[in-house]
Amino acid sequence: MHAAVEPGLLDEFRRKWGEACPELVVAVRFLDPARRLAHEALLYLMLELELAAFGLRDAEPALIKLQWWAGEIGRAGSGEASHPLTQALARADGFAAITLDRWHALLAGALAQREAEPGATTEAVLAHYAALHAPLAQIEAELFAPLDAATLARARTLGCALRELARLADALAAGRLPLPLDLLARHRLARAGLLHAGATRTAAVRDWLRMLGAIAAGLPARGIGAAAAATLAADRWRIGCALRAAEPLAALPGLLSRVPLRVPWAAWRARGA
Repeated sequence: MHAAVEPGLLDEFRRKWGEACPELVVAVRFLDPARRLAHEALLYLMLELELAAFGLRDAEPALIKLQWWAGEIGRAGSGEASHPLTQALARADGFAAITLDRWHALLAGALAQREAEPGATTEAVLAHYAALHAPLAQIEAELFAPLDAATLARARTLGCALRELARLADALAAGRLPLPLDLLARHRLARAGLLHAGATRTAAVRDWLRMLGAIAAGLPARGIGAAAAATLAADRWRIGCALRAAEPLAALPGLLSRVPLRVPWAAWRARGA
């Protein structure tokens, strides 16, 4: 039997990430109550790793943060976790069966985002994000089965691509290129041209959103769980709204902070699967 976890253990992270990813506030209500706290903890850990991978401008603090998480996950495996997320996550049935190699693959995938080479094609860009989200999806599917790890990874990778587009200026400043090179070539647009608003950049952004929208439309919401299904529903709506906006790139950040009415329905339909 696992030791009881105090009810307020994750409150800080609910506030922090509920504001940044408001669909999670809705979605966690539809997680399996018996496993909800541990599942929430993994979702917030995912966001903490994304923050280190994409949100920190300087490489050294990001590396220190990721190395700290590697040590903390190791301590959680031996029952010595000190962080609220790993304390909650360690209570998940099956946590002890996930080897440190699996966790290290996840953390290596997060670190790899800091060393991004420009992706030549849509699939190359998404494959780079999948270095983080595929091992995470495998862990999530093992801990909170039944889940389809491949579809779950694809849905989370899609969301990652959308958020990277929304923070385009910051991504470019950090040396990342959120759009594929073949798309830029098609629009005769250099990387530096992405910093300047105009008809050419808008056309390229619209094309990228259409590509992401086509991928989102082809993903089944069943089998990925309430949290991912809620985010997928929100992302489909965000892509559609951005495409209808006069300036899609300017509209995206505001759309990421909104939750469409379809999200609770998507989470409810996907609950337990």
